[in-house]
Amino acid sequence: MQFDEYSPPEKWPPPMLPDWAISLLRCPETGQRLELKGGVPVREDGKVFPCLDGIASLVYPQTLQEADASWNRFYDALAPFYDFSERVLGRLLTGIDMVKGRAEIAALAGLEPGSQVLEVSPGPGVFHPLLRKALGPSSHIVAADLSLNMLRECRRQHGALEIALIQANALHLPFADEAFDALFHFGGVNLFSDPNRALSEFVRVVRKGGRIVWGDECMSERFSHPIGRRVLPRMNPGFRKTPPAPPCEADVLDRYEVYGGLGYLFVAKRRA
Repeated sequence: MQFDEYSPPEKWPPPMLPDWAISLLRCPETGQRLELKGGVPVREDGKVFPCLDGIASLVYPQTLQEADASWNRFYDALAPFYDFSERVLGRLLTGIDMVKGRAEIAALAGLEPGSQVLEVSPGPGVFHPLLRKALGPSSHIVAADLSLNMLRECRRQHGALEIALIQANALHLPFADEAFDALFHFGGVNLFSDPNRALSEFVRVVRKGGRIVWGDECMSERFSHPIGRRVLPRMNPGFRKTPPAPPCEADVLDRYEVYGGLGYLFVAKRRA
């Protein structure tokens, strides 16, 4: 998938980003600071990043690896139906209440109220109300996803929660080192083209001593639904993947089985 050259800056709507979020942005290729000029993020040497439908697009590289590109096309198409398919169809196939499962995951994450938090791969924002409730109105939250349509759904469904949205590749996060107090990610890392690199990026953007929470699909012996055990691995190869090893720069505090054995969750702390 090619992220081609874009329209001239004057044709792009400005990004809907508060000043505190703009100060965290860095070029995902070089790490250089970005500033808003003419309503778009610009690197020190003049390289301009587009804003697509009011969302700053800081994707690197422009040509994605085929696995990432393929899944991005899939999630762009799924975006309007994602929440329904997980809540309704997911329950039919698994017998699990996904809404309760999300609440459990958010509680296990143990995020501190008032923290500055990055959520990677939010999808259509299914965790956004839970994160805002846990962190409180004074916290700063950024959500970064490769799928532009998922980010549009975040804005459509949860715009009032004031969560800043950025289009970005989890393997090359466009944020400064130690920019956040904590990071939250659930769903996606199993299918990234390089999960270990993504986890290293998760650690890089969190301050020393900060919390890093990540998880994805799995299928443990605890999950015994007969139809789900047969069907889910065929529908989603993430269920056949081994969870990536925790990065060496983080100390794992806990590992949980979630969604009744259909998911795993790591809670870790970045080493000082």
